[in-house]
Amino acid sequence: MTFASIFNDVLGPIMRGPSSSHTAGSYHIAATARSLLGEAPARATFTFDPDGSYAETYREQNADKAFITGLLGWPPTDARFGKAVVEARRLGVDIAFRVAKLRRTDHPNMVLARLAGVSGKKFDLLAKSTGGGTFTVVEVGGREVSIDGKRGIRVRGVGTAEPVYFIQKGKPLFASATEMVRFARRRRLSLGDAALGYETVLLGMSEGEAAAEMRRRYAVMEASIEAGLNPAKIRLSLLRPTAHKILEAERRGRLPLGGIPTRAAARATAVMHASNSGGVVCAAPTGGSAGVIPAVLVTLAREMSVPEPTLIKALFAAGAVGLVFARRATFAAEIAGCQVEIGAAGAMAAAAVVEAAGGTASEACDAAAVALQNTMGSVCDLVQGRCEIPCHTRNAAAAAAAFLCADLVRGGYRNPISLDETVDASMASGQMLPPELRVTSRGGLAVTPSARALGRQRGRQKRS
Repeated sequence: MTFASIFNDVLGPIMRGPSSSHTAGSYHIAATARSLLGEAPARATFTFDPDGSYAETYREQNADKAFITGLLGWPPTDARFGKAVVEARRLGVDIAFRVAKLRRTDHPNMVLARLAGVSGKKFDLLAKSTGGGTFTVVEVGGREVSIDGKRGIRVRGVGTAEPVYFIQKGKPLFASATEMVRFARRRRLSLGDAALGYETVLLGMSEGEAAAEMRRRYAVMEASIEAGLNPAKIRLSLLRPTAHKILEAERRGRLPLGGIPTRAAARATAVMHASNSGGVVCAAPTGGSAGVIPAVLVTLAREMSVPEPTLIKALFAAGAVGLVFARRATFAAEIAGCQVEIGAAGAMAAAAVVEAAGGTASEACDAAAVALQNTMGSVCDLVQGRCEIPCHTRNAAAAAAAFLCADLVRGGYRNPISLDETVDASMASGQMLPPELRVTSRGGLAVTPSARALGRQRGRQKRS
């Protein structure tokens, strides 16, 4: 990684669902290919290794549409996204997807793109989607490169890859949770304030500019909840929309517990409804975990009357915890299971709750560590290759648990294992998981008889 930024790597990108690795990452790879091509495409073939994650999920998680959207030069949230395959055909662009053995497979999300432009310009591009919408192009035209979208790079004899992210303007203020807490303590800052300072120095923004960019992302989070609460606009493949029903049952006092955790859980479910319907969401830190942080922040605002400036600082606090993951681990479940996606989101959300409650940077990091310690070893066993089951309920549970973990630490629990060490342990345990439990849909819940039978029910559920 060239450098780690909250906006580039943690709370973003703003994308269409459902998967940041397979939707946003694929879009960024294709947009970079378009930039190198320097002209409209005429033909493109995208090849995935049979043992990788793309082979199992590229249709179900809209990677095919994302590759096309990026290659055609459209923005990632373009309304034509859902019809990208048809639109490419209408424009006369010949785009194909195939599964075949790749000669280089050092990542589960490898893709080989064979490209031709309208002038006849041709080259091959080998890339990997590395989690949370990030990517690395490793070969262009047979030449070794390292293109991650964070700076412009000229490839001799091919073209220039323009950046797709904010570029670095300054040096990072800290590189670990330990340094982050020490930095905040010395300057008597909350974690959110420390993270805001980090991002402004790193990206050369003013505090006002950084806060405005975070407000823009929060607005997308709010809108994704509202979209998911409208069942008329939800198009799920395996589930029926239930977020609105849960909120209504809670409002009427029909649930055994109810209260703030349940409302947060319902809102997390709503975001996942929207994401899996191809709606616009903010990866936080991934598409598969996009429900947790929006649900917690909106619940803080609506149920606890937390003012907007404090919400923005809480989002920066969440982003600070995400920076630890970005630097020490990964956001790719293909590498380390669900603990680095929904588990990471739950940790980030717990820190956000502590920040909103006026807690210290140390308390926020401890709450994040506790949340992550309770998702250790979580597998990614998505049913039918879709981010629906068990992703909906895992997002819901993580959103509810964020409040509990914040309460534990603020109430006096002393966390004995630091956030840095917890992230390291999470990464290590995740890498011990077999490939069958890392996004390939070849293990866990995905291979149960009930999960396999859901495919036969899909048409009936869409009509109901």
